[in-house]
Amino acid sequence: MLYTGIDLHRRSIVVCTVDESGNVLARKTMHTHHELVSTYFQQWPVEQHKAVVECTTGWYWLCDLLHLLGVNIVLAHAKYLKAICYAKVKTDAVDAKTLANLLRMGYVPEAHQLPPEYRAMRDLLRQRMVMEHKRTNIIQRISSILAQFNITQLPCSPSQNSFADFLDGCSLPEEYRMTLLMYHHQCVQATEHRKQLEGYFKKRLRPTHRVQLLMSVPGIGDITGSIIAMETGDIHRFADTKHYCSYCRLAPGANNSGGKRGHRSGSKDGNQYLKYAFTEVAIKAMMFYPDIKRFATQLEQRANKAIARTVVAKELAKIVYYVLTRNQEFRTFKGVKIDKLRDWPRARKPVRITGESITSPLS
Repeated sequence: MLYTGIDLHRRSIVVCTVDESGNVLARKTMHTHHELVSTYFQQWPVEQHKAVVECTTGWYWLCDLLHLLGVNIVLAHAKYLKAICYAKVKTDAVDAKTLANLLRMGYVPEAHQLPPEYRAMRDLLRQRMVMEHKRTNIIQRISSILAQFNITQLPCSPSQNSFADFLDGCSLPEEYRMTLLMYHHQCVQATEHRKQLEGYFKKRLRPTHRVQLLMSVPGIGDITGSIIAMETGDIHRFADTKHYCSYCRLAPGANNSGGKRGHRSGSKDGNQYLKYAFTEVAIKAMMFYPDIKRFATQLEQRANKAIARTVVAKELAKIVYYVLTRNQEFRTFKGVKIDKLRDWPRARKPVRITGESITSPLS
């Protein structure tokens, strides 16, 4: 069996191949061209070859190419890999050889690979969140500038076309007016792009079986259901609810030493997009479901609003785990059948719920 470590960069790639004894058979630095990479790996039989690459920016094309060639490619978890392969001398060649030897010994912490056919949809959902954050930042900048002139009450949103007429009626210096108009045009464009993306997601993802199951959970709508479905992937890769909540960044870390115990918050381990989605779901659930709001209020009396919101998000993540693993719609919240305060603003397309196992993000 042959093992190849790959140190991938934007314009270059360093590969090192070792045998079962750790002897270096080949080492090469090349440009990131498909032909050069294919030629290198075609030197040996693909059925006796394994490769590993870190999950850094730009690994999509390399994994797809090696899968096409028939090479078994392992995606290494960059953070956990760093914890076990510290070296005083760190070069691209050393990194490639270290990766190859870790793969040979079976010490590579493997990261999850979403099937290629779902990557584009997941990345588009992520881009929507990035665009939404930028839009929010623009609105905050507009409010900040207007506050300098004691204008705190706006008759309309900066994303509406009538906001330009509002600016015409304000006695502002020309420089500030020009800045606000530019921000206004950016906000209008970002809002239009958001509507286009959400319409696309509702058309493509809302009718799918998994999103329909998720939309039965309190607080989950079209977009948050789509985010949870695509970011979770195969739910069976999580052993239990503890592992899933930890992946969603809803479980605190630990800092125990010398008989002292403490929680470590603010950890970046896990999926930031699921953290965002479940936080939004918790806010909506507390708005529309009195029982969930009552549960959150009890938590606020012992802690604070932020902790209460996170605990509600964690409980909803547990519900999502059981909904997906059992392939059943939501029934109870902490053993109690809950009622809505008013109709949840969503439209669900009736689908036939079966007892089949869910293994793909949208099945």
